[in-house]
Amino acid sequence: MKPTVLIISGWAHGIEAIHPMGDALADPYDVQLMTGSEVLKTRSIPAADFIVTGSMGGLLAMELLPARCDKLVLISSTAKFCSAEGYPCGTHERILKRMIAALKRDPETVLNNFYRNVHHPNSFHTFTGVKQPLEDLVEGLEYLLAADVRDMVPSIRVPALILHGARDRIIPVGAAEWLSANMPNGELRIFADDGHALPAHRFDESMTLIRAFLNP
Repeated sequence: MKPTVLIISGWAHGIEAIHPMGDALADPYDVQLMTGSEVLKTRSIPAADFIVTGSMGGLLAMELLPARCDKLVLISSTAKFCSAEGYPCGTHERILKRMIAALKRDPETVLNNFYRNVHHPNSFHTFTGVKQPLEDLVEGLEYLLAADVRDMVPSIRVPALILHGARDRIIPVGAAEWLSANMPNGELRIFADDGHALPAHRFDESMTLIRAFLNP
């Protein structure tokens, strides 16, 4: 029986965004794909031998980590999306509040700006319109506005691979350094010249690290 790998997408990314990772791990694993929106709606994550996720999906995975999970891969993730006193490695909450308000007026502009920052410092030219229900996008931002799993992180004792770009405009690299410092079995790898979308722009390097971590 093949070990199972569950891949969960981040905010404003559908199943199509994680298909390449799923295809790359299809042998020798039984790969399952879920969107972050699906997890947020059900507030549950099915059991899996390994979970690979990032951004909002990473927050959800840390909050809802199933009892059966032997290893965790966190790509461009954080324990708290918004900055706070004593935790500067986040986005100011006013930015998310503005995005929520703007989504209801002009979702295409909001997503265009978001994806541009996701792919920084690389260019982005493939936006093809809003594909997710507006209510799902708003629900995701409201979750990011409130979510804080910092108290849970020290109790996550499964081996965790933490991948992050030093030039990430969505989640500062300090968030990954905080995870590494507070997660008992966290292993941090920083991509010095890259941003948030590591699987899009450093696919081969990312998958090599993930494969080696899952099956050393």
